[in-house]
Amino acid sequence: MAQKGAEITFEKKGLQFDSIPEGTQLAVVYTFTNTGDTELHITKVKTTCGCTVVDYSKKPVAPGQTDSINAVFDTNLRAGHNAKGINLETNAGAVSLVFEVFVIPNENTPAIEPTESPEEEDHSGHNH
Repeated sequence: MAQKGAEITFEKKGLQFDSIPEGTQLAVVYTFTNTGDTELHITKVKTTCGCTVVDYSKKPVAPGQTDSINAVFDTNLRAGHNAKGINLETNAGAVSLVFEVFVIPNENTPAIEPTESPEEEDHSGHNH
């Protein structure tokens, strides 16, 4: 029987979280299994935003073994809807992971409002 090589199978590649308050550190865990018949090597992990830090095992994952990609999302100054990505390069191919969360603005964080042009001041009666 021919070997099929390493295969990475995730429980879920996309995760959605309930609303969380700004300033919270959100832990995100993606559990996967090497469903192939040779060792799985994760060679590179890159996030789409500096607000997300990823930790993962640098050791090969044996066939049938389960491991995880662990990320922490810093919600500070990230009020509103957030969709963040984590891109993996492995010997089983590239994998894109994503998570979504709504961050409730902190009362102490100034809201960023769309800027409107100020109304023209009334200069009647002034000599310019």
